[in-house]
Amino acid sequence: MTTQPKPSATRSEEVVRKHKEFLWPAVTHYYQQPLVADRGQMQYVWDLEGRKYLDFFGGILTISVGHANPKVTGKIKAQVDRLQHTSTLYPNEAIVALAEKLAQITPGKLQKSFFTNSGTEANSKT
Repeated sequence: MTTQPKPSATRSEEVVRKHKEFLWPAVTHYYQQPLVADRGQMQYVWDLEGRKYLDFFGGILTISVGHANPKVTGKIKAQVDRLQHTSTLYPNEAIVALAEKLAQITPGKLQKSFFTNSGTEANSKT
C-alpha cells in the first residue's frame, strides 16, 4: 500500500492556521477561506499566492482613496520623515493648519477641533 504525500499548505493556509493558533478567538474572520491580503495598489489587492482582486470592501477601515495611493502615501512619507508622532500637548504647524481648514470649510460656527486617534479618546469627557 502506497501513501500519497501530504500536499504542503499554501502561504495563505499557513497564515490562517497561525491566526487561529496565536490570536484570540475574538479576533476572527467571517469566511471559511478568508482572503489573506499581501499588498494593495489603488483599487486592487493581491493575496499571498499573487492572485489579484478588485477590492469591493465597503466596511470598517475602508480605504476611500485606494490602497497605496501615491498622492496620499507621498504626503504620509513626507510627514513621517519630518515628525512621526508627538502628543497634542505640543502645538505644531500641521495640527493648527488642519484645525483652521476645518473651521473654514465646515458649515455653521465650528471654530474648534479636538483630534483623537480612537473612539475611546473621542468619547472621553473633558
